[in-house]
Amino acid sequence: MITKIHKSNLNGTIRICPSKSYEQRVWAISALMHEDIMVHNSGNSADVEACRNIANGIKSGNQTFNCGESALCARMFPPLIALNYENFTIKGEGTLTSRNIDRDLQFYEDTFGWKVSHEGFPIHISNAHIAPGNFTLDGSHTSQIITGLILALSTLVGNSSLTIENPTSIGYILMTIDVANEAGAKIKYSHIGNTLRIDINGAAKFSKKVFKIEGDWSNAAFLIVAGLTSGNIGISGLNRNSLQPDMAIMKVMDSCKVKYEWQDETLIVHKSDIGRFDFDASDCPDLIPPLCALALEANGVCKIKGANRLANKESNRLEAILGELGKLGANVETDGKSIIIHPQKNINSAIVNSHNDHRIAMMMAIIGLKSEEMTISGCECVNKSYPDFFDALKSLGARIDTLE
Repeated sequence: MITKIHKSNLNGTIRICPSKSYEQRVWAISALMHEDIMVHNSGNSADVEACRNIANGIKSGNQTFNCGESALCARMFPPLIALNYENFTIKGEGTLTSRNIDRDLQFYEDTFGWKVSHEGFPIHISNAHIAPGNFTLDGSHTSQIITGLILALSTLVGNSSLTIENPTSIGYILMTIDVANEAGAKIKYSHIGNTLRIDINGAAKFSKKVFKIEGDWSNAAFLIVAGLTSGNIGISGLNRNSLQPDMAIMKVMDSCKVKYEWQDETLIVHKSDIGRFDFDASDCPDLIPPLCALALEANGVCKIKGANRLANKESNRLEAILGELGKLGANVETDGKSIIIHPQKNINSAIVNSHNDHRIAMMMAIIGLKSEEMTISGCECVNKSYPDFFDALKSLGARIDTLE
């Protein structure tokens, strides 16, 4: 899908889509319950649908599971599936087929003796099982495997512990613990220095059957930046006490002294002068694309840390950011760990590419609101997390044409 964005002034209120990360964890827990649950404010993204289908497949006896393009599904579900099946197959599509999860699968081979056979996807797993114990993992790569282990170990007879060295995306781990405890698990954690210790009581009885999904801070971040740079808008449905890591955009807003206010559950953001900011996004790397869009409008050079977390996403997100912002004439630098962005308030008209990455497509669309015309190819990739993204922008007054 090719989309043209024109310079626009935004105004109005939009209800944000449900949290993909939160709902995926809810459906994983439902797979452990082996019974139906009721989910209020369920999402329609491709990643949520893949998660829902896998959970239902576990309950119905399937042994082939399609993760679509969701890396979380590919990393989170294997230990949950292993509770039920010794032999199974994990399939992937699109951008997931180029993402490397060998390091995560190696843990199961080394720790439990799984046999893993694959060259990319599909992945065939045999001799799969999981047992309680005390395990140490390097968390510098991803938190997603840890989510799966937390949930699976909580169901086993016997207590377990996870010692995570060099943890990243800690907020996502804490979200998993919170959702699991709310559903009936007993999990505690302590974070000392560079080590996260998680103590898991076994034999959890997951009894909660009704869940309400809160709004998605990851996708709200793009609309927040759109409001700060192109208009005055309200975003409803957000939990201002959320554990979602991308709520950290509120810290950036305070740092660069923009105008916003809360009215009940609606965040009102006003078009503002953007102060320069430095921010460490190592624990919330999905914020980097919207922050790059914000930095272009700042009144000074901005530095965003955590660029090393961007390589193994739907695209090599660091290369995509540098390449596409470069097409706009922006002055963007990196040392591999940080992105340094110089202000570029006059955005050139340009033809850019999403790299089949939903967050790159949304970043370029928000920047496009300040350009005379921006043409973005591959915009269907927003279906992964926010299928209604362009409709949401249109409802706020964005001038958008869809060509195909």
